[in-house]
Amino acid sequence: MNESCPKILIVDDEPNNLRVYERILAPLNLDFTKAMSGHQALAVAHKHDFFLILMDVQMPGMDGFEAASLILEHPKTCHIPVIFITAFARDEAFEFKGYISGAVDYLVKPINDEILKSKVGVFLELYKERLRLDKAYETKKKAEEELRVHKENLEELVKDRTKELQESMEHLISAQDKLVKAEKMASLGRLVAGVAHELNTPIGICVTASSFMQGETGRLSHEFNEGHLSHEEMSGFFDAAVQSSEMILSNLNRASKLIKDFKLVAVDVSSEELTTFNLMSHVDDSITEILPELDLIHHQVSIEGDKDLRVTTYAETLKLVLKNLLLNAITHAFEHDTNGKIMIHIARTEDRVIVRFKDDGKGMSAETVSMVFEPFYTTRRGSGGSGLGLYIVFNLITQVLKGDVHCKSQLGEGTEFKITFPIERDTDLFGN
Repeated sequence: MNESCPKILIVDDEPNNLRVYERILAPLNLDFTKAMSGHQALAVAHKHDFFLILMDVQMPGMDGFEAASLILEHPKTCHIPVIFITAFARDEAFEFKGYISGAVDYLVKPINDEILKSKVGVFLELYKERLRLDKAYETKKKAEEELRVHKENLEELVKDRTKELQESMEHLISAQDKLVKAEKMASLGRLVAGVAHELNTPIGICVTASSFMQGETGRLSHEFNEGHLSHEEMSGFFDAAVQSSEMILSNLNRASKLIKDFKLVAVDVSSEELTTFNLMSHVDDSITEILPELDLIHHQVSIEGDKDLRVTTYAETLKLVLKNLLLNAITHAFEHDTNGKIMIHIARTEDRVIVRFKDDGKGMSAETVSMVFEPFYTTRRGSGGSGLGLYIVFNLITQVLKGDVHCKSQLGEGTEFKITFPIERDTDLFGN
């Protein structure tokens, strides 16, 4: 096969299936690499620049989900799109597992030839578009280097290259628009996946407990109808019912709290009214009100700055911002039993408020700082963190208070959030 042909990796433990896929996709003029197991797929994935991987789900040893996850975790292969192929009937839970594993699409056997060829064709065009973009970028770099080297003849070189650069820039802008749209869709996908992931555990536990109680109730009813019901069985049933009810109630409450957090992501504060108040007094009162809900026994909170500053904005929204910042500091900034300090400084510049929320905790790496406002990003996933606190803070500040928030931190040097918003908020909540 010609080395210039786009390369595709097909993974299936049935040789007949490999031949069928190769026959279907032959008109696309591709360079086929075949693997008959997840391990073989891992061995060859990083050796070539594949534009797509067709991955069978059901394989002995390492299944398609695990193989895809490992491929997409590797820096050299994390960009390769994966289409899963399975013989199972379409099932939301099964498909969701595929998307969590990194799939961009999902096909169910028997495969429709035209559908498979069409879907592969789409990713082939995206791959070619990427190559054209790379070429355009190299053209631009080459032109800039020539301009630097031959700056004495700048005017003449500009005339020679203007048309080529213009075409390259137009192509780059067009490609950038496509990439931005793709990133928006990817962000939406991550958000939906995060919501489903967070709700799946408590709802799954409720389903399990309810199913158990349904089975026990049926069994008890049968024993009663047969006249075999004993006192011990009835007592055991009551114990199981109490435990299952407590489990269901606890997890429904957890799901309810998550849903409340999700509603905050949508920043639906249409019922809140604008109020004018002294900012420092409001912050002081809010923290006093919030303290009983948070574990602040090891930490000292101080408020400094402009004591006379009055603002017109959404007071409850600002209180919720403070609560989430305090909860984030308590959860992430300090080690267990560490005596920490949290400082809130209030100032103004022209027509805007500046609130600095700073702790002297352990700080964050540059990578964590860059992701800190992403939805569902958390370093405490196993400790109950949902990763929504700072995302809610970002949405409330930017969309409701019409302000900005920035995070600055270094490992071992604490973390600072700088919040700015107008002193007088426009009455049109969602206006420009």
